[in-house]
Amino acid sequence: MTRQRLVIDSSPPNYFARSNQLPILEKLLAGHECFITSAVEEELLRGGPRHAQLYQAAAQPWLSVVSETSLPYLGLFSEYHGRLGGGMRNIGEATTLAYAELHGITAMVDDRAGRRQGKERGVKLLGTLELLCAGIRDKVLEETDAAAVVDLLSDHEAYLPCDGSSFFEWARCEGLLE
Repeated sequence: MTRQRLVIDSSPPNYFARSNQLPILEKLLAGHECFITSAVEEELLRGGPRHAQLYQAAAQPWLSVVSETSLPYLGLFSEYHGRLGGGMRNIGEATTLAYAELHGITAMVDDRAGRRQGKERGVKLLGTLELLCAGIRDKVLEETDAAAVVDLLSDHEAYLPCDGSSFFEWARCEGLLE
């Protein structure tokens, strides 16, 4: 059986690390072959002096760092980066989405603008809350534990559309718990 390939933006490992939930993230992603781009690795490491847990996030043995330099990739990166505002912002999202599109794999992105751009271009997307719902459906995570994780992520500045107490209502409205 082939493991699903997944390239992950900086937000999920950032917030799971800062809330000391990296073991939960690893458990939820156990069936995946997981990558981060070198730009995402740099983003995580740049945050290390402020949040030491980010060094751990960048060094997870289940995460492989990929560096792509092909012309098709650079073209895709340029398109995404321009659509996401350019400059020094959104580089991680742009590299993640470009890598996913080029290689036909899923991108784990939580940023609303990044998700919108990926969706417009046909990139398969996965978000943190969708991953938690999959964990509940697959019986990897109990509902109460998932709600607690949502609150912990929010407590560590993750911008999510719900808190732990409204997570299940949100998930049902999105059709993610069937």
